[in-house]
Amino acid sequence: MGAFTGALGTVLLMTQLASANMQATLPAPPAWHGASEHLIASADNPWITPTEANGFTDTPNYEQTRAWLERLDAASPMIRMETFGRSPQGRDLLVVYATPNGQLDPSKPALLVQCGIHSGEIDGKEAGMMLLRDIAFGSQRHLVDRINLVFVPIFNVDGHERSGPFNRPNQRGPNNMGWRNTAQNLNLNRDYVKADAPGLTAHCALAQCALPPQRRCGTHP
Repeated sequence: MGAFTGALGTVLLMTQLASANMQATLPAPPAWHGASEHLIASADNPWITPTEANGFTDTPNYEQTRAWLERLDAASPMIRMETFGRSPQGRDLLVVYATPNGQLDPSKPALLVQCGIHSGEIDGKEAGMMLLRDIAFGSQRHLVDRINLVFVPIFNVDGHERSGPFNRPNQRGPNNMGWRNTAQNLNLNRDYVKADAPGLTAHCALAQCALPPQRRCGTHP
C-alpha cells in the first residue's frame, strides 16, 4: 500500500509540474493583430460572450453555453433555440435558428453550421456565438436576409464535457480542451456512413428535415 501511495503521489506531482510548464514547452506564440479584432465585444457589452469575457483563454462548458444561448433566444425574435436529440450521457443536442423572424422560410436556402464534432476544436462555437449576437443586436442582421442560418454549437456534447488541459497536447488553448470522441468512444467525423452514434443519427435527421440545407459548414479550426 505504501508503494502504491508513493507512486500515486509521484504521478500527481508530475501532473502538476506538467500543467505548470505546459505553455513553456510550446514555441512562443507569434504576435498577431488583425481586422477581426474589431468583432470582439467591449467589456461593458451586456451580450459579451463567456469566451470574450475571459480573454479567449477558456471555453464555456455545456451549461454555460446553453444558458447564454437561451438568454439570447429570450431577448431576440430573430433567434430560436431547440433540441434535436440526446447524447449517450443524456445531454440535449442544441440547434439555433437565426432568421429575420426566428422562423424557417422554405423559400430561402439554408446554411447548416456544425461546431464541436471534435469538441477540443471548438473555435467555431465561440465565433458562432459572437455572430449570433451581432445578428440579433449588431451590424450583421443583413446576413440572414436571404438565408436560414442553422447553427449547432456543440455536436459532441459528451466529449465537450470531458475537458482537460492535456486532451490535445499539440494545440495551444483553450485551457479546458474537450475530448475528441464521444462517451461511446466513437469519432463522429468517421461515423457518417454507419451512423452508430445516436447524435449522428439525430444530426442526419436534422439535416434532412422540412428544410434541407443547401450548404453545410463544419468548423474544424
